[in-house]
Amino acid sequence: MQKTLSAELKKISRDKVRFEITRENYEAFCDAVGLYKKEFLESLRKSEADHKAGRITKRSSLLEIIEKA
Repeated sequence: MQKTLSAELKKISRDKVRFEITRENYEAFCDAVGLYKKEFLESLRKSEADHKAGRITKRSSLLEIIEKA
């Protein structure tokens, strides 16, 4: 069953949005955006191993990654 999450919008500017969730909603938020998925956790492990081995690429923005995908 999916849980409804509430968040308080704190600030809006031209290119930024800030919201706050309660501690009680944090775990549900992480689950909703996929931070507990096995594939995501595995990609974090691989990324950390690459970083420790020195296999890193400097990026100026996340758009570079999205555009290459």
